[in-house]
Parts: sequence; structure tokens; C-alpha cells
Amino acid sequence: MNKIQQFREYTRELECHLDNINQTDCCQCSVSKAECFLVVEIGRKPGICIKELAGILKIDKSGVSRSVEELVKKGFVTREPSKTDRRSVVLKLTESGKARFEKIEKDMYIEFKKVFSMIGKSDQDKVLEALRIYNEACRKVEGRANKDE
Repeated sequence: MNKIQQFREYTRELECHLDNINQTDCCQCSVSKAECFLVVEIGRKPGICIKELAGILKIDKSGVSRSVEELVKKGFVTREPSKTDRRSVVLKLTESGKARFEKIEKDMYIEFKKVFSMIGKSDQDKVLEALRIYNEACRKVEGRANKDE
């Protein structure tokens, strides 16, 4: 197996592990994984607009709008007109949305702490650096893809 194939296999396996971690948390309440990600991003940045949210999650605006509508129906999110741009809508978590966000953050911290503790102390900084480099490379490729469209 060459390095590119190895890279793909490690990435695929990582995706499966992350999917399992995320599934464990998100299925504890009546939200999908996509909705779970939205709750987290809105919780981290109250007042975010749909366009910015779509950019962060790399999802088209219509997909984000549909998922946000579900979260509004479920009572996790409110939509309000922006005070600075009346054409824009800002998103905020309701009290139950905030409780869900805090639970997700706490649960995910615990899950990732378990995983991180399985990495030897001498390798922890290497793993963090490798992930930083990996994410940076992904952003560069995504940026190039967006310019090609």
C-alpha cells in the first residue's frame, strides 16, 4: 500500500471513529447528527446567521435552513431578525437548546479525554500537531475547490 492509500485508509478509519463518537451523543435526544452540529455551532456563536453557519459546516444554505427549521420546531433554536441587517436572520439557542449544547460539550469532552488519554504522553503533542497540519491541508484544498467553482 502506498502512502496515499495508507493516508486514505487512516482517514476513513478516523471518520468511522468520529462518526461513532458523534452518534453516541446525538442519538440521546431527538436530533440528527447534522442538527447536533448546528446546536454546537449556534451555542458557540450565539447570533450567528445561516450563511455563516453554512460556511463553517460546509453545507449549502438550503440544507442548513431545513435543519434549523427542524430545531425551531423541536424548541432548541429561535430565529430573530438581525439588528444590524434586517434582511438577515440570527440564530440563538432556547433554554432547552442551551441545556442540550452544554450536555453535548460535556459529553464530547469526556469522550475525547478518554481517547486522548490512550495516547502516550510523549505522542500527544505529535498527534495535535499532525491534526493541525491535516486540517490546514484540508482547508487549503477546500479553498482551492471553492475558487475553481
